[in-house]
Amino acid sequence: MSTKIHFEDNNIYKLFLFSFFISIITYGFALTNFTLTIDNETPIYENFGLDFGRWGQNLIRYHLFKGHLQYFTLLLSLLLFSISVTRLTKLFNFQGFSAYFFCALFISFPQIAYQVVFGMMADIAALGFLLSVLCVEVFLKNIVEKSIPKKIIVLLSVSLILMFTLSLYQAFIFVPAVIYVILFFQNTFKDSFNLKIEIKSMAFFISVLIVSLFFYYISVKIICPPIEGSEYLTSFFSGKTDNHFLNFCSIWLKNLVGSFYYGGKMFLLTSLSSLFLIVQFILVKKHTLIRILILLSILLFPFLMSSIITNGYHPPRLYLTSSLVFAFVIVFSINYFKINAMIITKIIVVFTVFTNIYFVTNLFYSANKIYKHDKKIAEKIDAIIQNKYPNFFTTEKFIYFYGYFPYEYHEKFRLNKSEIFGGSVFMWDNGNNYRIVNFFEGADVAEYKMINSKEKFDQFKDSINNMPIWPNQESIKMFGDVVVVKLGNQKGAPLYFE
Repeated sequence: MSTKIHFEDNNIYKLFLFSFFISIITYGFALTNFTLTIDNETPIYENFGLDFGRWGQNLIRYHLFKGHLQYFTLLLSLLLFSISVTRLTKLFNFQGFSAYFFCALFISFPQIAYQVVFGMMADIAALGFLLSVLCVEVFLKNIVEKSIPKKIIVLLSVSLILMFTLSLYQAFIFVPAVIYVILFFQNTFKDSFNLKIEIKSMAFFISVLIVSLFFYYISVKIICPPIEGSEYLTSFFSGKTDNHFLNFCSIWLKNLVGSFYYGGKMFLLTSLSSLFLIVQFILVKKHTLIRILILLSILLFPFLMSSIITNGYHPPRLYLTSSLVFAFVIVFSINYFKINAMIITKIIVVFTVFTNIYFVTNLFYSANKIYKHDKKIAEKIDAIIQNKYPNFFTTEKFIYFYGYFPYEYHEKFRLNKSEIFGGSVFMWDNGNNYRIVNFFEGADVAEYKMINSKEKFDQFKDSINNMPIWPNQESIKMFGDVVVVKLGNQKGAPLYFE
């Protein structure tokens, strides 16, 4: 018995090292090339994340790490994701080649890139995923507990951990749900499968999720009441659409074929694998309907967030569980059809992993090119200011950026449908002065101050129309103690006092 435990522990250790190695290869460019992407230029203040109800994120990002950590945050994220996927292989009972296939496919799938590109979210995303996995493990170990008081204590503990997970990022509610549905699906292939028992167990699990949501709601009311006025959260539901259901179906289908965002192309393998499984389920005629319904649910869950969004903005980072579903369905299909040891299977998996690595590398490479281009523009602007107004640097350096670059300005660097990776600070949010000023400081170009009163704005607002736009040197002019930089003809994001 002790020998078997030692063997399993040793195998888990090898899987972890393998997963971490794959993650380092996948994100090697991102780790070794400093890139100031959108949102990473924003400083971490004391109330960071509280207006979104993310008090757990605030606890880690502000109180523990005191802000952004460019290299360490991503490295920690990869470490935690590697632990998560290693635990998942054990939970799903994948062994041999299947375990390594699952780890490599999960870690390399580009959807994770849309999480870790955010400096304030990279380690948060990985920690939330790991906590979700551990909660499901604890739940399953204690669901058969005979002692009612002990069972209640354990389930309440799981709910509290899930509450904290939601405080990191609310979309994490889908992670334990998807894991449990996958396990339900796997149980239908066991000789001991009993639908009534499984439904009863699922009811318990749903109860735990509901309790965790209730605990989270109470915690938000206590710690960060401003969530009710959060414009960011409510903006996702502020739009209107004539065919909301049809729009969601369209988004779902695009995700299934991998055309909704850059890097998702290989998800088509998951969809094709699912089709083969469905055909086989029909032929076998055993638990056919329930297996098909659960498999379709597994394919639906990762993209379910898009069903409630009405403003038309569906960032890939919302699809937290797509990497999990991607890896599971492919590996399950390989095992189901008993082709895990075939050379063609190994070639396909290796090809898929390397293709994923290519997509991830290309995403960070394109973002790096945009960052370097933005930094060069910032340096040119600062050089012109220093040359034209040397006295400006002896006083408080108030600056105002009017307008923004057109979307096409960075087209040669941008990858199609790459969302945040294709964002320029001179375009995002229509020329947001807060972002641009922080970018100058974060990129180590210059330390400027945003104008802080309507009186300062009034002293130059009527003169802006007559100014040319960048890159004309006259697009930079000083009015009183404020330097105005005209990036475009159309006014950008309003200042906080407008």
